[in-house]
Amino acid sequence: MQVFRNKLSQYVRLADDAWLPIKELDQRTETFEAGEDLIVAGQDANEIFILQTGWALRYRLLEDGRRQIVNFMLPGDVFDLQSLADLQADHTVTAITDCDVTVIPARPFVRMLRDSTRIAAAFWWAAVQEESILREQIVRIGRRSARERIGHMLLELHRRYAGATGEETDELVMPVTRADIADALGLTPVHVSRTMSAMRRSGLIAEERGSIKLLDRARLARLSHFDTDYLHLKKLNLLTHGLSSNHTAPATALDAD
Repeated sequence: MQVFRNKLSQYVRLADDAWLPIKELDQRTETFEAGEDLIVAGQDANEIFILQTGWALRYRLLEDGRRQIVNFMLPGDVFDLQSLADLQADHTVTAITDCDVTVIPARPFVRMLRDSTRIAAAFWWAAVQEESILREQIVRIGRRSARERIGHMLLELHRRYAGATGEETDELVMPVTRADIADALGLTPVHVSRTMSAMRRSGLIAEERGSIKLLDRARLARLSHFDTDYLHLKKLNLLTHGLSSNHTAPATALDAD
């Protein structure tokens, strides 16, 4: 659960005693192989999933088989929040790599949020971030060029991964295919391949054995019009003030490059 704690700690500093309610929840760990569905659209949602290791993707499938990837799920991400409202899943989540997932029944999780204001504040802000990422996805697909879309998404995934794992490196092991990138960004695999080849020639990225290295993040951010404001990685004095008698200052967010 450390990656989940890292993710939430970007919003509120969680001492060991504040983290205890999550540790006390009934939970189990399940392992999914690459290509296996974690969640299927239409199934009843009554559990919360927290991705501990591996990558997955959330998508909607049209009747003719066309796929729109809505988001990539990284370690520390929580999903199938429809279970908090007793709704059916309206999307599918499939493992890209082998994944270890913590599964928690929804009702005890809701009770924990109700009783623990600090965790509820952090969890709520994480949900705000996810909504902001989805809004940015609309802008990315609707208004950015192919190079801007790809560069912007790579920088976003890099920042999200670093925040959850604490691994600050220019190399991002990104186990996704060109078809995955195309389905996420509204492009064709051929267009993605040509654009990424041009980005390599321009010295922006390097690719080798399933990893992408961001050679010049500052230039890529300028060319992609990327900043971290929409990720809301700032101190949350308003949210954390007065939530606990044992108040501690919120964590300093990861700075934008």
